[in-house]
Amino acid sequence: MKTTCLRCKFFTIIDLENGKCRVLVKETGDKDADCPKVTHDHSCDKWIDAGQHYHIRLGWLKNKKKAN
Repeated sequence: MKTTCLRCKFFTIIDLENGKCRVLVKETGDKDADCPKVTHDHSCDKWIDAGQHYHIRLGWLKNKKKAN
């Protein structure tokens, strides 16, 4: 299994190419933390498997690509 941001628990999709890493929110507890922008295939050492959410994200991206 690839440890990419798209498969990470802390990742939130912004658009077809980018997303936000919410690991700072988890670490600091500050919901207004400035989350860094990352690409879907980025990876870091704080990666945690998102499980089923990965497939939901992948389906959302496929549908958006079809619409464009």
